[in-house]
Parts: sequence; structure tokens; C-alpha cells
Amino acid sequence: MSTQVESPMRGYPRNRLIEPPSAESVVTKSVISRGHAIRYQDAGAGPAIVLLPGWTMSAADWRDAGYVEQLASAHRILAIDPLGNGVSDKPHDLDAYRWPDVGADVLAVLDGEGIDRAVLWGYSHGASFAALAAAEAPDRAAGLVLASGGDLTRERHRAPAIPAIDAAMFAGDFGPLWDEYDFSDEDRAHDVAVNDPTALGAMTIASWQWTGSIPLERVTAPSLVYSGGADGPESDRRTAGALGVELVELDGLNHLEVFSRLDLVVPLVAGFMATHGI
Repeated sequence: MSTQVESPMRGYPRNRLIEPPSAESVVTKSVISRGHAIRYQDAGAGPAIVLLPGWTMSAADWRDAGYVEQLASAHRILAIDPLGNGVSDKPHDLDAYRWPDVGADVLAVLDGEGIDRAVLWGYSHGASFAALAAAEAPDRAAGLVLASGGDLTRERHRAPAIPAIDAAMFAGDFGPLWDEYDFSDEDRAHDVAVNDPTALGAMTIASWQWTGSIPLERVTAPSLVYSGGADGPESDRRTAGALGVELVELDGLNHLEVFSRLDLVVPLVAGFMATHGI
């Protein structure tokens, strides 16, 4: 494991909600998992929380939005760049992103830091990684928090056709993604500077090609599932039901607002952790 202090990479401009952290306050570490370097930011002290970002996002988005600043006063925060994201390795090989193997990368970070248990908190595509880790190693999850991760109960069969956005990304083309989600010029420039579309396409194609389902019935940790009311919450409701909890629906919020509205999200998660003594 290596440790370095450097000028931190920034997240998407849309998520830069606080003043940027000083270089001295960002500690970036790496661990080797399955032969790949998984990098993460480490801050604070106390019971551990692992933060896993959405598909094209990075650990930097959690910090830029203010999550790390708000949580690190009472917890140790490990914000991870999953394989293919941020400053972690970005292979183009589909096999590197196989499910459920990607859940092992989360556990590798905990192992590298000598942490037995942590709250696993994933947003959007990151919710899949959190759920995979909690299901594969139930004793390592002190809590599971899933934000707008969609239906994680579905049985996956090899998709007869790769979704168009994923195929375009794998071919190196951001265009359909940008058009579908109305990315700003600033966010598009961030993608070009930071992200590798082929690696991100490989990540999602590998998830479609996995035949199986996340065994949510194996999760023993207290769980919280939340989603925006404008974010198609019925799919998240199925995930919540499989975990034996009620979906917390944040009225009127869309997918991006579920991440940016810290005024609603942080108290929600803090209350969940307090209730369960985490």
C-alpha cells in the first residue's frame, strides 16, 4: 500500500459545492486488488464509512460536494475510486470488471487499512459495489446505505443487446451519455480530461454480462435505501423490500439531486447510524 499527499483531483463541476480542499488535507492511498491498483482518499477518525461513487464519478465528487467534510468529524472516511473510475487503474478488459469480483475491491481497501467492519455507502452504480461487498462478506458491513441504486434484486441474464450508451462508451464516444443526461459544457470537459470512456463502458457491459443476482438475503447489516421521488423510485423500492426495510423517498428530487442535497441526505444517514449505534 502506498500513501501520497498531492493536489487533489477535482470531481464534476456540478458537484463542487464547497471550497476545494487544500492539498495537505487530501491523503490518497492505493491497494492492489486482483492485480489492479485501487485508489482511495482517507480522512477523519472513528468508525469507518466507505463511500462509493456513481458510474462516471470519483472519490473526488464526495469530497467536493462536502460529504467528507461533514462526516469526518466523527468517522473515518474512505472514499474509493472503483476500478475504471477516478485515479484507479482503468483496464479495457471486460473480465477485470466481472461481478461479483468487483465487490472484492471494496474489501481489499478495508483489508489494507486493517479495518474489520465499515458502513458501506454507495450512490447510483456505486450502490451495486456496496451491496455486492455486503452480500459477499456480511460480517464486514456494519451498515449498508444504498442511494438511487435501482433494482438490485433482478436476476441478470446475458443481455441480448448491449445498451446503446454502454456500447458507445466502450467505443470511446461520450456523446450519447452527454446527450441523454444533458451534461453541461463544464461537465463534458471534465469527462474528457479525467475519464476513460472505454474503461467505463467495459464496467457496465461486464455488469450486463453477469448471469446471477446479488444475494441480498445474505446481508445482515442494518440497511438504509433512499431515492428521489423523481428518480423512478419503484426500482429502489424492490431493493429495499429485499433487504426488509422501507424505501425512504426524497420528495421531488431527481437522480443528481439525490447526491447534491446534503442538507437532506447527511441528516438522514446520520440518524440511521445513530439509531443502530454505528
